[in-house]
Amino acid sequence: MHPTAPRPAFDRISALTALILLTYGLVRMMTLPSVEAELALFGLLIKIEFRPQSVMLLLAAALAAAGSEWLIRGRQSQKLTFEHWVIPSFAAIAIGFVVMRIPSGPQLWLGLVMGAILLVAVLTAEFIVSLEGDPRRDNIAIALRGLAFLLLTGSFYAMYEIQLRAIFAIPLMMIMSSLISWRLFRLAFPDIPLWTWASLLGILSAQLGVGLHYYPLSPLVASLLLGIVNYVLYGLILTHIERGISRKQLIEYVAITLISLLVLTALE
Repeated sequence: MHPTAPRPAFDRISALTALILLTYGLVRMMTLPSVEAELALFGLLIKIEFRPQSVMLLLAAALAAAGSEWLIRGRQSQKLTFEHWVIPSFAAIAIGFVVMRIPSGPQLWLGLVMGAILLVAVLTAEFIVSLEGDPRRDNIAIALRGLAFLLLTGSFYAMYEIQLRAIFAIPLMMIMSSLISWRLFRLAFPDIPLWTWASLLGILSAQLGVGLHYYPLSPLVASLLLGIVNYVLYGLILTHIERGISRKQLIEYVAITLISLLVLTALE
């Protein structure tokens, strides 16, 4: 990084990372009982369980979102929007989910260190892409897109792995796909509201999720398939908005989809 280029305040980003890591530590230490509730909806009795670990992960996501805004507010000339909350929140939840499953020992400390590095990288990236005209913005935006799809795929995997019921999993898939795609559309078109396209992508993702939820696929293959579909749909919509989809680009995305399906079939 160029020595004169703007960068987030070190004291703020270190304090924020420490708070989120402390939240992960509390997740592992808490032994509070879960709280259960029942809800009648359309003639169905739905059982909802509130786990302390889930609440703490949501707290970590809230800290990451607020922290991203706090870092950018360090530069008074920046106008903040909700878009800078999305990827840090996903990253905080994903890291916490992994940390919860690492057994105690040296591997746990390694996991915490890697998680801290990832959090700092995500928060720094959000800070950089908020700077209009910064020469680093385009390269950082590419890295942020790749990380966003990785986090989205990891979130799908987590839902399949914990066997979340379809009545909760499908709406979550739609919300997560819509949020991530909206954030990425905003990276490409900062001045254009694209909620309609993002919502359409989320609905299509949820429709596929309905079928995959009841199809006998491993969590890894199902989540990778959903991640690939989201990537391809995002690329097609982005290309259409920019200049229309050419025949060459359509063939390219179809080829990517077919190759990915062959790889997933081999994994299964």
